[in-house]
Amino acid sequence: MNARWYWAIGALALVSVILRQELLFLICIILGLVAGASALWTRYCLVEVSYRRRFGSKRLYFGEETDLRVEITNAKPLPLAWLRADDSLPATMPVLSLQTDEDEQSERRQLVNVLSLRWYERVTRRYRIRGLQRGEWSFGPAQLRSGDLFGFNIQRAMLEEIDNVIVFPRIVPITQLGLPARYPFGDFRTPRRLVEDPMRMMGVREYVQGDNFRHIHWKATARRQSLQTKVFEPSANRPVALFLNISTAEYYYQGFSAELREYAITAAASLAQQIWEDGQPVGLLCNAHSPRTARYIRIPPRNHPGQLIQILTALAQINEGHGRWPPETLLPIEATTLPHGTTIVLITAVLTKKLEQTLLDLRRREYGVAVVALGKAQLSAPLPNVHYYQIGGEERWHDIISADGASLELA
Repeated sequence: MNARWYWAIGALALVSVILRQELLFLICIILGLVAGASALWTRYCLVEVSYRRRFGSKRLYFGEETDLRVEITNAKPLPLAWLRADDSLPATMPVLSLQTDEDEQSERRQLVNVLSLRWYERVTRRYRIRGLQRGEWSFGPAQLRSGDLFGFNIQRAMLEEIDNVIVFPRIVPITQLGLPARYPFGDFRTPRRLVEDPMRMMGVREYVQGDNFRHIHWKATARRQSLQTKVFEPSANRPVALFLNISTAEYYYQGFSAELREYAITAAASLAQQIWEDGQPVGLLCNAHSPRTARYIRIPPRNHPGQLIQILTALAQINEGHGRWPPETLLPIEATTLPHGTTIVLITAVLTKKLEQTLLDLRRREYGVAVVALGKAQLSAPLPNVHYYQIGGEERWHDIISADGASLELA
């Protein structure tokens, strides 16, 4: 209702006074009250109205479901005859058992809620969502619309708050990749003690230059009147560093295969989980850009309780088609930061002469080395003491997708 209506009501009221028409004047009063109520509702309808999303979990494994709760609150004494909330959702995370407004070619869907709210009332709507594609997906923004009782005016407000939900990569048993179920990369032995476990002390000895000062045994030092250092048992668990080459072709102009990229990410995620379950420290290096830093993805091997989640999160956030750093350059640099004797597992769809030479150099430096090759990647010749697995390409990836799709339908 715009200003012309108020002028018209005022003019009509003036005419009713001049003509002494009591019924017409009464009608003008009623119209004035309606116009006032409409203006009041229009001005304050969206004041103190909030819209919030609550998730059962913001990290989902592939195919996992979680709760989505939408809370709409009217925190004022003015009731709302109607309110419409349109929330933007990713098409990759469908709301189960609910028809949403969508465009078949659009990557977004609209979750629509229409309701009325009394004064100081909160309404909660509950939904179930499922993660059907790896990635970090945003929910929002949301648009609120409301107005007066009579539908004369509509007020709109855009809520820019965004919530992100991460869907981890698809994880499959490593036997489905054609790898042995237990210790797929063998036992790489070196003439030196590899890793000492600081939780397992087996004795003390005389301190010598170069020993870690933090490992000095002060009680033994006081008894013997000379510096004594702790001696630890070697750890039975050797660190494993997964190196994921995200490139599916040697050069940029050759393009990339999205299917091979997803297959490589799934292989990395599956190996990380298997190694973690075997109780070995595991880390991840990837030549894709990290969204958290200005460098590549780098998660050193360790036994932290949240290590696997951190690796899966980093893999979920990869959205590049070609690595920004060549693996033959990154591998020698990062190897110097790893504990001596670490097993380096290269997952790649590209194998070049230079990369093969880099792997041989790492093996000579007493690192364990294994290669998991995808697609058409093949070694030009067997590399001594290097474990090599060829796990197939797009066809094998389609088989894995089909098997997972059947299991999701049964669930």
